[in-house]
Amino acid sequence: MDWLFSINSDIANWLWAYRSYIATSWVAVILVLYGDNINGFVKRLMQPYHYILKVFAFVLLCSIGYGLLATYGYKIVQQLLPMVERKWFAVFVIITYFVLGSVAERKRAC
Repeated sequence: MDWLFSINSDIANWLWAYRSYIATSWVAVILVLYGDNINGFVKRLMQPYHYILKVFAFVLLCSIGYGLLATYGYKIVQQLLPMVERKWFAVFVIITYFVLGSVAERKRAC
């Protein structure tokens, strides 16, 4: 059983150096998975308005909105990742990727 903890520790130490990449990939996956929901919400919200305002809202959402969501989402995830104990970090990262993958499969986004 010690070999399992040793492998987990090695993987956790290796992954620890890539926290920023992990945070970026999680935020990107979440934006891809739920971007259509956000677009649909804004589309329904802007439905009664003139075409020019709809286009303007869409451009703002895509250029500024998603950029802000990605930037601040990354910062939040980046700050939350060190809260996970290093001995559980590898397990946490792997489980999170599997959860995101199963959500993507359920939404058929892959």
